[in-house]
Amino acid sequence: MCLIKTDLGKYEEYIYFFIEKNRAYFSAYQEQIFPFDMEYIPSLLWLLASFAETTIKIFDDLDEKTRNEIFDFVEKGAASEDEYIGTAFCTGFVETIVNIAKEDEYKIVSKYFRNETQEYAAAWMKFGE
Repeated sequence: MCLIKTDLGKYEEYIYFFIEKNRAYFSAYQEQIFPFDMEYIPSLLWLLASFAETTIKIFDDLDEKTRNEIFDFVEKGAASEDEYIGTAFCTGFVETIVNIAKEDEYKIVSKYFRNETQEYAAAWMKFGE
């Protein structure tokens, strides 16, 4: 398997964005990559879900600038004209935040959603009712 042809190679800028923001994202990345052999490489969606979970865990440790950078980046990904990328960000990152954040965590984190992600999160919550 040629690694560059997988999501790890094709979408590395999305992965590296998170890794550069906080060491905890690199740990989450390693947890997704290293337990598997090279026959299974996690998709961008899977990695974004892991990064969303990490975001919830480390949210209080992130400064305001980093929080805004992350959620601006997620908004840009969710609004991407590339359907695969948009789906990965909405389903992987936004849905994971909605699904795993405790109510008090969600109230704080959801304030950082932008237009596209806020609408998607609201629709996903309504769908789950």
